[in-house]
Amino acid sequence: MAEQSKQDYLQFLQASVVSKHWWKDPVFLVAMMIAVLLHLAILSIQFISGSSSPMSTKDVTIAVHLNNDKVEDADFLAQKDQKGDGELKQKHSKTTPIPVTAPDSSMGEQQQEMLEQLSQKKALDFQERMLMTTLSWQKQSQDEERKKTQDQLESQRQSRAAMIASIEAQFAQRQQMYAKKQKVKTVTDIQSKQDASAAYLDRFRQKVELFGNRYYPDAAKQQGLSGDVRLMVILNAQGGIRAIRLLESSGHPILDEAAKASVRRAMPFGKFDVGMKDISELRIVRTWRFDAKDSMFNVQ
Repeated sequence: MAEQSKQDYLQFLQASVVSKHWWKDPVFLVAMMIAVLLHLAILSIQFISGSSSPMSTKDVTIAVHLNNDKVEDADFLAQKDQKGDGELKQKHSKTTPIPVTAPDSSMGEQQQEMLEQLSQKKALDFQERMLMTTLSWQKQSQDEERKKTQDQLESQRQSRAAMIASIEAQFAQRQQMYAKKQKVKTVTDIQSKQDASAAYLDRFRQKVELFGNRYYPDAAKQQGLSGDVRLMVILNAQGGIRAIRLLESSGHPILDEAAKASVRRAMPFGKFDVGMKDISELRIVRTWRFDAKDSMFNVQ
């Protein structure tokens, strides 16, 4: 078909050359373009596909003849009962050069042991973290409980302090009210005879000196102790003792206690005189003078 197309194309060219002004013929130009495109398409198909000749194959048959005779002196020793052949100076065994070894079970045990160790380590780490977290929580809870207890104690202390302050204020107020209602007289020296309390104070002095010298302390006599003791004796309207306060010590506890004891032994001192009816409390400040030479004392 290709050869026929080429011949037609050549005849067409010859006819065109013979004719004059062929390039002006439109039918000729269209036919020429179609012929050129057709030849290019045929050449492209042949170039792409190419020509391949079928490959010739040959079958080779190899015949193997087995010999039943046993080879005694073989240069190679085959596996099992196979026979060997060849010429070498030494006999070689046709076996696998590297021995086939069974899988080492120790490797699996080591891996298992390593996995167990890792698992134990992870478990220990987790337990340690849990322990640290628990201890942290416990410490935080203890700190909060301690702070709460301290706050409660501080609140109670403040409440008690406020209550004490309130009681003290009430007591001071009552004391002031009592002082306004009651008249307290303090005598610090010998009163004149015209004073309403002069006679009462003289009886007080005589009675104290009487009982005090009667029970003069033997230890003071033996040791020859002398000294002055200044006391404040507070009497109520009935002549009873409200308090005895040591204002100045003699330096000898025996003499200090003897002075106080003389007042206690001499009580009661009787009701206040009629002229002392406005006095609710009498405070007597006197000096008890002890003389070791005569083993006597007097109230001044």
